[in-house]
Amino acid sequence: MKSFAKYRYTTDQQFVADLIANDSKALECLLYDRFSSLLRLNAMKAAPNVAVDDLIQELYLYLSADKWSRLMKYDPSLPFERWLSVVSYRFFKDFSLRMIDSRRQIPITNIEDQQLFNAGTTQMNHIMMDIRKGFGELEPPRDREILTALILHDEEPQEVANRYNVTVDNLYNIKRRALAKLIQKHLKDYAS
Repeated sequence: MKSFAKYRYTTDQQFVADLIANDSKALECLLYDRFSSLLRLNAMKAAPNVAVDDLIQELYLYLSADKWSRLMKYDPSLPFERWLSVVSYRFFKDFSLRMIDSRRQIPITNIEDQQLFNAGTTQMNHIMMDIRKGFGELEPPRDREILTALILHDEEPQEVANRYNVTVDNLYNIKRRALAKLIQKHLKDYAS
């Protein structure tokens, strides 16, 4: 097991300056020593289905990008530990949601669906017709447009959220409700 040199800093500003300067002892303090338990706890809470070490490495890459530009936004009037707690939790939650969303947002017209459709599978033809009909009848129009953008056109959630002036979290809620309406009205016979 690696032994870590205890890094001591007198102020949070000094610690942030050392991180920006890529001081190895400050990095060890952030990732493996003083703040390790905070990061691990936030990772487990925000993204329980993702490996903690992977999340912490992603956080490190996120924070250190562009010469630690995100650390330069740190407000020294707040304790660094509180800032790190908020930033890490939000990052882990967002990372987890992107992973879940990327698994769910397989475009309807992917290769397997095309192969089934082209092979003339009767059930697939009915499903595709019901999906098209359901998208056309989905109300309100905003829900239809959001589902079309996210699922059929595979657009980035942030871009769609910006277009409709909603948060990404709210966009996921709209998507979830619209899909539930679509399934209830048009696809309930196919649900297993």
